[in-house]
Amino acid sequence: MSDQQALLAHYRALAQRDQPVLPLQQQAQQYLQQHGFPDKKIEDWHYTALNPLLEHAFTPASAMDETLELDRHTLGDLLLGNEESYQVVVYNGAYQSQLSKTRGLPAAVQIDSLQQALAGQDQTLMAHLGKLSGEGEHLFNALNTAYLQDGVYIRVPAGCKLDKPIEILHVSLSFSGALMAQPRHLVVLEAGAEASLVEHYASLGDSLCFNNMISEVFLAEQAKLHHARLQNESRQTRHLASLYIQQQQASQYHATSIAMGGLWSRIEFHNSLDAPGAEAWHAGLYMAGNAQLNNNHLKVLHRAAGCRSREVYKGILKGQGRAVFDGLVKVDIDAQQTHAHLSNANLLLSRDAEIDTKPILEIEADDVQCSHGTTVGQIDPELLFYLRARGIPEHQARQMICLGFAGDIVETLHWPPLRDYVEGLLQQRLQHITRIG
Repeated sequence: MSDQQALLAHYRALAQRDQPVLPLQQQAQQYLQQHGFPDKKIEDWHYTALNPLLEHAFTPASAMDETLELDRHTLGDLLLGNEESYQVVVYNGAYQSQLSKTRGLPAAVQIDSLQQALAGQDQTLMAHLGKLSGEGEHLFNALNTAYLQDGVYIRVPAGCKLDKPIEILHVSLSFSGALMAQPRHLVVLEAGAEASLVEHYASLGDSLCFNNMISEVFLAEQAKLHHARLQNESRQTRHLASLYIQQQQASQYHATSIAMGGLWSRIEFHNSLDAPGAEAWHAGLYMAGNAQLNNNHLKVLHRAAGCRSREVYKGILKGQGRAVFDGLVKVDIDAQQTHAHLSNANLLLSRDAEIDTKPILEIEADDVQCSHGTTVGQIDPELLFYLRARGIPEHQARQMICLGFAGDIVETLHWPPLRDYVEGLLQQRLQHITRIG
C-alpha cells in the first residue's frame, strides 16, 4: 500500500468512527469512499501543491488526548476587541463557552455552539446546514462534513442591526502530534439584518496542526454583512478554509481576507448572487516568504439581473514564497445589467518568489460591464530613488512602498482594532527587505 493510500484509509476510517446523525454526513462518508485526494488534473487544484498536507496523518482533536485548559490570560492580546466586540473563542475547532463573552447581545440574536444547536434540533440551523456546501467540493470538505463536530452558529433576526462586531478567535495547540481542527460555521442573517463578523486564526505554539474548516453564510433580502478574516497561524500550520455565501435580493456582502501565516494555506470563497440587486465586494491581501505557499481561490457567480461585484486581491512575496490566485467571475445568461470587476496585483521582493495568477471572466449575458486584469512587478526604482533622495534609508523606503501597496486593502478593514493589528503585523513582516539580487 502506498503512503497516499494508507493516508486515505486513515481519513476514511476517521469519518466512520461515529454513526452519522444527518443524511449530509452519510453523503460525505460515501464521497470519501469513492474519491481520492485532489490532484493537478483537477483545474482548481492545478497550481496547489499538496505535499504539506499529505506528509502527515492528521487526527481530529476530539480523538486525541489534549487536556490543556485555556483561560483568557493565556490568550493574551489575541482577542482584539475587549468591550468593543462580542467575543467567541474556538479552541482546536471546539466552541469554548467559558472563554466567550456575549453579554449585552440582543435577546433574539443567537451565537451558540454548533454542536449544541444540532443537539437541540434548532429549526433554522437544520434548514440551512449543508445547503450550500453539500458533501463538499473535495475530499477535505467531505472529511469535515462526515466528522461533523463543532463550530459557531450565528443567527441575526430580521431587522436587527448589531452595534458591535462578532469576534471569533480560533486558536490551536497540540502536545500529541499532528492535530486536525475541523470547525464549521453557519451564519444566517434574516431580512434587513446587519452585522460585522471578524475571524482571527492564530496559534498558541508551534505545534503541528491542520485547520480544515467550512463556513456557510446566508444573507436574506437587504441583509448586510461585513466579514473580515485574518489568518496568522504558526509556520507549522496547514490552513484550508472553504466559505460558501448565498445572497438574496439587495443584500450586501463585504469580505476582506488577510493571509500571512501558516506553512501552507488555501482559502476558497464560493459566492452566489441569486437575486436582483445583490452586491458582493471581495478584498484580499496575502503574503508568503520562507518557503510558504499561499493559495487564494475565488468564485463569484452572478445568477440574477442588476447585481454588482468587485474583487481586488494583492500579494507581497519574498524569499522563496509562492502564491496562487485563481479568481473566477461567472455571469449567467439571465444576469443582465451585471457590473463586475476583478483584479489581482502582485509585488515580488526576490528573484525566487513565485506567483501563479489566473483571473477569469465567463460571461453569457450581453448587457454587462465587466473587466479583469492582473499585474506582477517589483519595487519601482524611480519611486525608491525619490524616497532615498529625501533622506529615507533604503530598507525603510522599501518598507514604505510595500505598506503603500497594501494600504487600500488594509483600509477595507472597517473595525479599527483589527486594522491597527494588521498594520502592526505588516510592519513587522516588512522590516527586513533587501535588494533583489
